[in-house]
Amino acid sequence: MVEHPIDCTVCGAALSYLGQTEPMVCSLCGDAIPSGVRCLQGHFVCDACHSGTAKDAIQRLYSTTALKDPIRIALEAMRHPRVKMHGPEHHFLVSAALVAAWYNARGEPERKAAQVAEARRRSDPVAGGFCGIQGACGAGVGVGTFVSIVTGATPLTARERGLANQATAQALTAIAGAAGPRCCKRDSWLALLAGARFARELLGTGLSAHGPACEFQELNRECLSDGCPFFRRDAAAG
Repeated sequence: MVEHPIDCTVCGAALSYLGQTEPMVCSLCGDAIPSGVRCLQGHFVCDACHSGTAKDAIQRLYSTTALKDPIRIALEAMRHPRVKMHGPEHHFLVSAALVAAWYNARGEPERKAAQVAEARRRSDPVAGGFCGIQGACGAGVGVGTFVSIVTGATPLTARERGLANQATAQALTAIAGAAGPRCCKRDSWLALLAGARFARELLGTGLSAHGPACEFQELNRECLSDGCPFFRRDAAAG
């Protein structure tokens, strides 16, 4: 979603100020909040979404989502105007989407918000550009972060530490196989698919995830087009 710099963040339409407050649902995060303003097309954006950072938006969405598919969870965040085409917020976006899906799938939603916050803390040191500068895409590292959180891994644990490193390795292998310049959307989806597969096969929790048709390819100057597994050929033809 493109962020409009004036008027409605969602569509750019002029804002309408009502005579009194009414119950409204934020078009971006889904929170129900009384407000006296919405745009002429009916969109309402809460103050937290209007002024917060990309990571704030992701944390709010993921802490309350009931979805169990990490790709669908990630898409909700990717459509938020605070989340750009590329950027280090994707490192948190990946780890926390898997964390949220994990606790929803296991019927433990009450644990989700705290562990999403933990994923955010652990993602902060992973700087933008790690993929090319350090040789470790932050989206792939996010898969290892997810496994570390849900297994309780530390530098002193044996099996859990090994699983976290193995998960990162599998995600990075999938990302490297794309053989192209950075695309934070493509690499995030590849990492999420690898993480869901790892959870099913080695952690005993069935996370179902399916690769999407890309909604963002026109925003990416380095798009691989037909070389990307998520490329929408119908959109390119149109």
